[in-house]
Amino acid sequence: MFWAVLLVFCVATSAFAAEGPFVIGFSEFDMSNSWRTQSVEEAKYAATQNADVKELVITQAEGDISKQIADIEDLISKKVDAIILNAGSPKALNPVIAKAVAAGIPVIDFDSGTDSDKAYHLTIDQKDFGRVLGEWLAKTMNGKGNIVVFNGMKGTKDSAERFEGADEIFSKNPDIKIVQTVFADWDYAKAKRAMESIFASNLKIDGIWSQGGAMSQAVIDAYTERGEEPPFITGEDNNGFFKAWKKTKEKYPKFDSIATSCPTWQSSAAMEMAIDLLKGKQLERTTVLPIPITTGETIDQYVKMDLPDSYWCNSKLPESVVKELFTR
Repeated sequence: MFWAVLLVFCVATSAFAAEGPFVIGFSEFDMSNSWRTQSVEEAKYAATQNADVKELVITQAEGDISKQIADIEDLISKKVDAIILNAGSPKALNPVIAKAVAAGIPVIDFDSGTDSDKAYHLTIDQKDFGRVLGEWLAKTMNGKGNIVVFNGMKGTKDSAERFEGADEIFSKNPDIKIVQTVFADWDYAKAKRAMESIFASNLKIDGIWSQGGAMSQAVIDAYTERGEEPPFITGEDNNGFFKAWKKTKEKYPKFDSIATSCPTWQSSAAMEMAIDLLKGKQLERTTVLPIPITTGETIDQYVKMDLPDSYWCNSKLPESVVKELFTR
């Protein structure tokens, strides 16, 4: 029995073993937003710093799932040692992932993952992402008051799970009332318009639970442009939000916030997983990253007042690379 178990263990850990340095393929679905652009830069920089990486071959599908499948097919034909990917669909890539694995190429997805049982998955717990924000807001409001919820894109898994995590907290605090729910697609303009409509309804608002993107910045701006102090609000580690948070805190000392992060350096972490597999290490099928958190006590460590709003603050890129990337 012992030897049978040991044999399975050895096969599992040596299935992708190869001699380095390695050629890593990176399939990105879309680079139309700053998060994905920065994510690619995180991987590019990490590759230059890792002696185990001979080359990082990057493809991007311009938001076309058929092209992403073709991109991965091309990476297979080039006989890369491993593939990391940010998927455009949880299911559409499964056959080509299976093809890569059958060719001896491990596949690691991150951020927008797949449900492939052949791939390895790097993720954050989206429910915990929302739960952390909900806990902070409930505690800061002393468990009572009216809140507005700003969700992301209706029907998406990430948006639903983030709110589900927060709602677990709100359901335990019956004196917290959700008086309005908005789906603003993580978008600045949509969130700003929604907040202006809410002002017109004359609702009493004591707190805002926002899942982030550019929505939290939009809400703060909507208040401050009216000359009003915003209520407590939650958000994500977008530099536009962080700058608005810092400026608002300077003007209204009682204002505060919290931010969770879906870090852009998931790409480099996925690459490290690929290297581990190629070195014969055993990994769990799914790796869940701890969620980075920024508070009023730590925001000064991350905010970049001299950089654009589009920068994502929880980065592992050195200052010189960040400035080059965002001041081009």
